[in-house]
Amino acid sequence: MAMKAWKRTTLVLLIAGCAALTGCSSSESPKEALLNALAKTNDAKTFTYTGSFTIDDIRLPETPGTATNQEALLKAALPMLLKGAVIQVRGVVQQEPRHAELTLDAKLGTGDVKLSLTVPMIITADRLYMKMPDIPGLGVPQEAAGKFVVIDAKKLAEEQGGANAMADGSIVRLSEDTLKALFDSLDEKTYFSEPKAADVKDVPEGYKADRFVRMTVDESQADEAMTAIAGKAIPQIIDLILKNEAYMKALSVTEAQLEAAKKELTADKLKQGTTIKAMDVTGGIQDDYLTFESGHVQLDSTDAAKGIKLDAHFELTRGNLNETVKFDYEEPKGAVPLDRLQDWLAPDGAK
Repeated sequence: MAMKAWKRTTLVLLIAGCAALTGCSSSESPKEALLNALAKTNDAKTFTYTGSFTIDDIRLPETPGTATNQEALLKAALPMLLKGAVIQVRGVVQQEPRHAELTLDAKLGTGDVKLSLTVPMIITADRLYMKMPDIPGLGVPQEAAGKFVVIDAKKLAEEQGGANAMADGSIVRLSEDTLKALFDSLDEKTYFSEPKAADVKDVPEGYKADRFVRMTVDESQADEAMTAIAGKAIPQIIDLILKNEAYMKALSVTEAQLEAAKKELTADKLKQGTTIKAMDVTGGIQDDYLTFESGHVQLDSTDAAKGIKLDAHFELTRGNLNETVKFDYEEPKGAVPLDRLQDWLAPDGAK
């Protein structure tokens, strides 16, 4: 697998792990608290959540080669739309029977370039549904605009010879193992702390945590942190995947690709592309569950033309854990299959 693809896969796994952080016991160290909380929250039968993700600044890499007029226009518009973007999220999760909902309310752009859209998504054991926005200029075929598109995960897994990761829970288990490897690679005293409530920003009004836990990497620690992650966490994560067939099938990777990634994902190569300016994640814990999260990430690239610059922050609140929850949507009937949408999007000569 190419180096660029493995960087993306690694980043996705690390983000997936950090996004699932959960509760703890006060006698545990901050690192232990986050790991034990992750497992407990993943076992919750139900919960609801609300939150937001804000992009304060962004620069996208230049793409080589020629582009169509539409592609060039989109490329020029993206930074203007994404800088200052605020994405509100809300949703519900139920483990059995599997049903989860996520609604994104996005406000993109500033000044004269503005765009608002709402995108509901529904996840069951076998299918993922996403409602396509009905907004002129986005390139969504009229046949699909305003309708749900369905991805049949079970069918897709069978066609690709892999496992249905949505149904067998392998992605959740992998996120737990990934986070444990990441945390184990970082020194407890250097990167983990317990801030006072007064030092935690964006906490909802009336919210009181039993305990706050924070993981922080600042610019002065970035080199050491990247070395630790590349030297310890990444090899451990790859070994975990190699030893677990379900993980390999869920990621659709081969043993040869994983062994090659071990050699490619060195500290020196990771540092060549991205620099951590600041990164922190804070969790608020109530009754051993993580019911509040906030964080900030500031990344820059060593090559402005080829890399990405990102400055963003987020907050997330969970509630109604293990209680009866209500859903906004039933499983859609008559949804547009993904392959039909792909046919509509394909150029005439490629159909």
